[in-house]
Amino acid sequence: MTPAPRSAAPPNETGLLLSLTLIGLLLVLLVAACVSGIKPGPVQRGAGSVLLGLYLIAWGCMFLASYYFSHKSFFLRGLMWVCEHFSHPASRKMAFFYFALAFGLGAMGVLAGLGIT
Repeated sequence: MTPAPRSAAPPNETGLLLSLTLIGLLLVLLVAACVSGIKPGPVQRGAGSVLLGLYLIAWGCMFLASYYFSHKSFFLRGLMWVCEHFSHPASRKMAFFYFALAFGLGAMGVLAGLGIT
């Protein structure tokens, strides 16, 4: 008797705790940035800009995690779905583009908020 062949993709998990933790982290960063006093317009020095930059970096890291671990939680699967259906070109590799975009913009926001640039 031969063992059943394994599929290349791991089975999807619900990942309710992981998803709620990631969503909670995003909400905490966004609320903290809003409470710290971010203002529309050019990025100004201050805690609000730093927190908003960290918020963008968190989004970028979650898109990167969705490329590797989309089978672990419904939130990461949702981000991968965005990459595969709302992007042009529609591909899993768009997660790298969104990571680079969010991480770069977030890093610039953090540096500007700290007064380094």
